[in-house]
Amino acid sequence: MTQPVATPGPRVREAQEAADRRMAGRAMGIGLWVWPAFAALDAFMCFVAYPGAPFPLFLLYRALVEVAFLAVYRLARREGSDLRRLFWGLNVSFGLAAIAISLMAIHLGGIRSPYMHGISIIALVRAATVPMPWRRALPTYARIALAFPVVMGLGGTLSTVLRADWLNADALVVFGSNYVFVLASAFLGLTSGHVTWRAQEQLYQARRVGRYRLRAPVGKGGMGEVWLAWDTSLRRNVALKLVRAGSAGPETIKRFEREAMAAGQLRGPHVAQIFDVGGSDDGLHYIAMEYLTGMDLGTMVETFGPLPPARATHFALQACAALEEAHAAGIIHRDLKPHNLFATRVGTNPDFLKLLDFGIARLEIPEPGAEHLTATGLLIGTPAYLAPELWWGAHADARTDIYALGVTLHYLLTGTTPAFGRSPTPQEAPAAAAQRPPDLRVPEELRETLDRCLAPAPEDRIGSARELREALSAAHDPGAWTAEHAEAFWRAADRARFG
Repeated sequence: MTQPVATPGPRVREAQEAADRRMAGRAMGIGLWVWPAFAALDAFMCFVAYPGAPFPLFLLYRALVEVAFLAVYRLARREGSDLRRLFWGLNVSFGLAAIAISLMAIHLGGIRSPYMHGISIIALVRAATVPMPWRRALPTYARIALAFPVVMGLGGTLSTVLRADWLNADALVVFGSNYVFVLASAFLGLTSGHVTWRAQEQLYQARRVGRYRLRAPVGKGGMGEVWLAWDTSLRRNVALKLVRAGSAGPETIKRFEREAMAAGQLRGPHVAQIFDVGGSDDGLHYIAMEYLTGMDLGTMVETFGPLPPARATHFALQACAALEEAHAAGIIHRDLKPHNLFATRVGTNPDFLKLLDFGIARLEIPEPGAEHLTATGLLIGTPAYLAPELWWGAHADARTDIYALGVTLHYLLTGTTPAFGRSPTPQEAPAAAAQRPPDLRVPEELRETLDRCLAPAPEDRIGSARELREALSAAHDPGAWTAEHAEAFWRAADRARFG
């Protein structure tokens, strides 16, 4: 499940930006269907109401605006896309649609054209799909409302017919009686969009689960949602994992409970701490856990590229410390991977690692239904990180976590998983796991340690997290990656993410 990844202020902003991208994507998705559908009305107007109007030109207008909608839609679907650029494109798209309708109206009666009511539809669709505070929305609605008179006014400088209409009292009366509805629609869109936005804000502020007030959604995964929440009793931010019994199967609830049980037993500094577990009367289960600032290692590599060997080893050593504690308590993680290792700041250490997500952990005392295979016979875990023996029915043990940490270390060093250079499909994974990874340009001692982690046979593999930690320590040069290096990285990362 996705985890919180930044300090409360920036993280709330990042979560809101993700929600704004989804909103923009929905608005453009609706536009991609609705806008071309009105070509049927264009055909009626050109061939019945105003014979001789240039229907091919109307299709061109529709196509150009459709391209703009598609470009903005694709930008909204791109994770991490610049929000200012996205909303600039969204506003331009709605403005272009209003201009296109105004250009069509030139051929469908000029300033008397009832086609200007299409602009009213644009304003109302904008309000329904993109609610926002009125101060932010006012320029957009002003441009939408003014598109018709501006286009007709410019047209009057080129066309004697349009110029004559602007000087004709009867034409102006018809224009005014139609245009008042455009202005009313723009005003209605502006106010209703603001009211909807305000209601959503109040709903977020009012939502509570027990003593926790939900502040912003920060992640969603197979086990429900993760919210940034405020603990009203202890007055601190927490990460609140939520799952509703009515919308989740029994296996999901078991995994949710298993995570609380497993992580709750661990008190070491390299495991994300569990503060509270509970449920509400309406069937909502929650885990309140440590709210972390920083970034998971998967996102780090995806965003900034492979890590230097010294930094990758620095993180792997801390992961070993977390696994040592878990294995000593009889807990096998079973889903160790870069996205479940989280780099955060603790004291003066900006690269402090936390192990997350014990949702599919294997406990020393098995629970009913917590076997290695699910009820449908499917493996539990992430295929690229599963040890070879798991594909043939063996139970997970400390050595399978060691294998997963070896794959993780390979990914941190190269940006790829071994053998396939990417995450293999479930059909490819058994063969990938049994192959020796390609040569890496890393110190020889580190390479030998990595080879031992990734040995296909469990008996040839490093047997414990402590043994792996000792081997990595022997290959590690602490001076090659210092706190000063880490501070410089995080400053650059914050500039890149938050400006």
